[in-house]
Amino acid sequence: MKKIKLPLSKPLFTVVLLAIVAVAVGWLAALGHYHLCALCAILVLLLAAKLVNVYSGIVKKLDFIFTAVRNSDFSYRFVENPKRAGYSVINHSLNRIKEVLDETKLKAAEKEKFFETIMECANVGIMVVFENGTVMKHNSKAIALLGVPMLSHIERLRPLSVQLADAMCSILPMEKRSVCFATETGNVNLLLTCSAMVYDGRNLRVISIEDINKELDTQEGLAWEKLTRILTHEIMNSLAPVTSISNTLLHAKENPDVLHQGLETIHATSDRLMQFVDSFREVTRIPPPKKNPFYLADLLNDTKALVNCNNVSLSIDIFPVDTMIYADRVQLQQVFVNLLKNAADACALREGVHWIEVRSHIAPDEKVCIEVSNSGGAIPADVAENIFTPFFTTKRDGSGIGLAVSKQIVRLHGGTLRLSHNSEEKVTFLIVLE
Repeated sequence: MKKIKLPLSKPLFTVVLLAIVAVAVGWLAALGHYHLCALCAILVLLLAAKLVNVYSGIVKKLDFIFTAVRNSDFSYRFVENPKRAGYSVINHSLNRIKEVLDETKLKAAEKEKFFETIMECANVGIMVVFENGTVMKHNSKAIALLGVPMLSHIERLRPLSVQLADAMCSILPMEKRSVCFATETGNVNLLLTCSAMVYDGRNLRVISIEDINKELDTQEGLAWEKLTRILTHEIMNSLAPVTSISNTLLHAKENPDVLHQGLETIHATSDRLMQFVDSFREVTRIPPPKKNPFYLADLLNDTKALVNCNNVSLSIDIFPVDTMIYADRVQLQQVFVNLLKNAADACALREGVHWIEVRSHIAPDEKVCIEVSNSGGAIPADVAENIFTPFFTTKRDGSGIGLAVSKQIVRLHGGTLRLSHNSEEKVTFLIVLE
């Protein structure tokens, strides 16, 4: 900023003159010149009144500045030319204050524009909402996902979907909710996530909105693609020899041995195909769980007796020991039998002494977390990607439905089953139950 040289200001000159006159009053009074003393006293009063007038003018200018700032009006500027203004130095200082405020306002506007740009670049909808439901700010993605032209209050969503409006009003910080509602273009599935913040002394909620329809469609398409590929592979493997042998039998009517051998092959192939169909039914027709309360330790100890874990150390650690779950005991036992058998098979493929351990704890959100680990070596990446796909197996005599059925059972209980750790030292499957 360009510096300007200003002469001695009139207020400062007045203060100096007032001091001199006050000293003169005292000196004249001491000498007994009371007439001159009275005149000087009058001059003191006039100078004091002038200073009060200067102070009043400064206060008025400051009040003007505060009012302008409160109204976001920065167009004012005080005259700094000494020939045109009596208080040029004061005006210069006030103008510097204005320039600082201008810079602060510009930086604030740049920050706001920066955050607005970030919001617009986000691949999810973002809404900033006051406690009373008023929408402070939102990005265009939120408007597009909600299908409304504009949004100033959450209650404006009620004609679109009562469930959506209720979820927006009641969702709490750190909470996630899924909402499904019908529109003219079809069903919409939204995932809402909430965070809290304080702005300008007011509590705000930042709600992110994500369309999970596309993700669900993608995952469903991939699942169907894998399943179709496996079904096609199994059916073609079964039908190809039947077709070939049938064609051979048509030209070997007079050879009983060939006929008998061919029919046996067809029967064995048909039997294997029927077993495959039965396995498919087992995956797709799991009955709803019949839930009852029971101790997790009792279930795991009973399961341990059902699984052959020769040459493998199997340990069970339940914390707390009296952990109780509400589930279908028979179905969950099938899950643990599948996991322990797979762990034992993995350990049997490697030399040396191996171990299997089952550990459980209760998470802060009161969900029961159960880990089934083994030292049988890492699962190859291409296998790990497909271990929960029905009929996918690396075993010669395996059906490929054990983990698929297990995951489906856990899902029917409102929980999750996943491969949580995969290394040469330890492979862990994690079950989380509500």
